[in-house]
Amino acid sequence: MLDVRRLQIFSAVAEHGSFAAAAKTLFMTPSAVSQQLALLERQLGLALMVRGPRGVRPTEAGRVLAERSVALLANVADLEHEMRDLDAASTRVRLAAFPTAGADLIPRVMRACQERFPGVRVELRSVHAADMAARLREGGVHLGLVWDYDFAPRAFATDIERIPLADDPLYVLFSADHPLAGERRVRLSDLAGESWVVRSHRPPYDEAFSTMCRLSGFEPDIGFVTDDYQGAQGLVAAGIGISVVPRMSLVSRHPGVVPVPLAAPAPHRRIAALRSPHAGHPKAAGQLLDVLRDGITVGGPG
Repeated sequence: MLDVRRLQIFSAVAEHGSFAAAAKTLFMTPSAVSQQLALLERQLGLALMVRGPRGVRPTEAGRVLAERSVALLANVADLEHEMRDLDAASTRVRLAAFPTAGADLIPRVMRACQERFPGVRVELRSVHAADMAARLREGGVHLGLVWDYDFAPRAFATDIERIPLADDPLYVLFSADHPLAGERRVRLSDLAGESWVVRSHRPPYDEAFSTMCRLSGFEPDIGFVTDDYQGAQGLVAAGIGISVVPRMSLVSRHPGVVPVPLAAPAPHRRIAALRSPHAGHPKAAGQLLDVLRDGITVGGPG
């Protein structure tokens, strides 16, 4: 079997017409080049070069080998590049996450992943839960983080695996001067007479807050609907109403609000990872999932 390294040396000699010039491009000595060429000739049982006072020139066999070597060595180089690309791809994982995970949870997960698996590179994608299954199946993302409520589980097709990760408890936000701001815990049922600031959600959770309140025995008086949790905090701080928010949204807290946890039994959000077992996954996806499975904690007020 032909030795690829010797073939590369032979090609360099054929191209440059001398051992010295070939040796210079290969970072070898002329004697080492000559020795490798002699070994190749012995292996093939053919003279490949004619030595002369001004260099070397290929024999007929050498000319044929030189011509064929161009394509062969190019294929070898392409294969080496492809293998390096595959190795690089195995260290990259595309993770999709919901917006409130980005402020604290994702940075902590990425830091833990880098500490345990320094070669892994995580690429973040913003994908709504309703679109997650399709993106997982097509390979657009390898893992997805989603949330749902314990009282209204999110349904996924049987080909999508759900891996539970953590609970995200709910807090009631009061303005600093609200009479209940000093309580250690509050029951949702005790807040029936309040005006509420509600964070809007896409279906199936567009009615999630109202459902929570109905399960607690009352119909909420919704005074304002906002499209993000930071807006809800500002409205609560201004005395527009009170609000229920997940702990994860309180990593960045408005100074004018006081979060009070809901008393048990209380509804809560659940954080889970999704993947499609039938889609191709790089090694890095399994490593990142190991980090997630080992236990993520939900940041927020202590």
